[in-house]
Amino acid sequence: MESLKNFLLLGPGPSSSHTIGPYRITQDFLSLIKDKEVTFIEVELFGSLALTGRGHLTDKIIEKKLLEEGYRNKIIFNIHKRILPHPNTMELRAYKEDKLVFSERYMSIGGGSIKKVKNKKDKPVELYPFTCCDEMKDYMSEQHIDDIYEVVEKFEDKDILDFAINLLKNSFNTIEKSLQYEGFLPGKLHVECIAKYIYKKASQHDNPYDKKQLLISSYAYATSEANARGELIVTTPTCGASGVVPAILYYAYKDEEYPIEEIAKAFLVGALFCTFIKRNASVSGAVHGCQAEVGSATSFAAAAYSYLKGLKTRQIEYAAEIAMEHFLGLTCDPVDGYVIIPCIERNGIAALHAMASYLYAKDISHFKESQISFDMVIETMRETGSQLPTTLKETSLGGLAISYKKHRKKRKAKYDLGV
Repeated sequence: MESLKNFLLLGPGPSSSHTIGPYRITQDFLSLIKDKEVTFIEVELFGSLALTGRGHLTDKIIEKKLLEEGYRNKIIFNIHKRILPHPNTMELRAYKEDKLVFSERYMSIGGGSIKKVKNKKDKPVELYPFTCCDEMKDYMSEQHIDDIYEVVEKFEDKDILDFAINLLKNSFNTIEKSLQYEGFLPGKLHVECIAKYIYKKASQHDNPYDKKQLLISSYAYATSEANARGELIVTTPTCGASGVVPAILYYAYKDEEYPIEEIAKAFLVGALFCTFIKRNASVSGAVHGCQAEVGSATSFAAAAYSYLKGLKTRQIEYAAEIAMEHFLGLTCDPVDGYVIIPCIERNGIAALHAMASYLYAKDISHFKESQISFDMVIETMRETGSQLPTTLKETSLGGLAISYKKHRKKRKAKYDLGV
């Protein structure tokens, strides 16, 4: 498997596949044409990028980068092409006047990762000698390793802990700023930012259980709302699911007062478990639905928190497994293509689910031997995702996206009739 540094990225929201990916693609394309005489660039978006790109600000992030580099440009949303190498495909074409100088087709494969279509068989540098959880456990047994972080430390660069601490500080800073924010999120849905009010409500609670639940929810909302505003986000594993992991780990840092170095180790352990999902299935909502995004983030958070709390490897795996298992089949159906409804609320619920998964691993795993492994759940997620219709995989053509439009039309009709 590749380095966790290629998995954990810092970039602009609201979507890792629809903003960070296209932004990185645009950067790569510009590096390829820097020695060519180019007067105009045309960008064509396909699949999910075309269907929900406007709501995800895909065109805005591409246009901004091209204009910064001094290129006139045109962005085309091609919603009709059906046969694609990946649901998130885009092509960039450079012209000198009317003459095509150079073109390249890319895929934004999830979590901000990108590939050129013509090089889609190329593989990244493999650092780890295993590709799934069972293989990792076998390796640990053979090497007499009990601590999963020792595995990360063994194969990553020496600065991996500092790398993680820097990302966590960025994530925590995002939460703290967003908890002060008042106003509405971008776009026509007219959704108010409420992280500040949830946090205030939590602070007023005498019941410690309710307070904990609301604090974690406020942190998840804070990150997700910042993401919807297009602010800098860490892909954990995606922007659309970026509220889950920071919510749990910020709670550990702020309210439980764990040292950030210990949280960073847990963060990397959780990321390793989530990398198994990316390696053997996908973390892209356009490929396998929201189970691949929020489901993956919940496994990430559950594994990280379980490690932080000192659980054994089998318990950490159990936490990651049940976190994903009970989100199997979760669809990706953003209303109008915005990462707002149902995404923000879903991040809050998922953070609480991650905490519940930890509690099951801590207190219930002693009474039973799990017959479902984490690898089995990843395989099931991949198969389930392949059977989900395209309408439920980040296209806004089905699910809540359609129900919302139908009811909005009914409400408007009643209003027009004076009912």
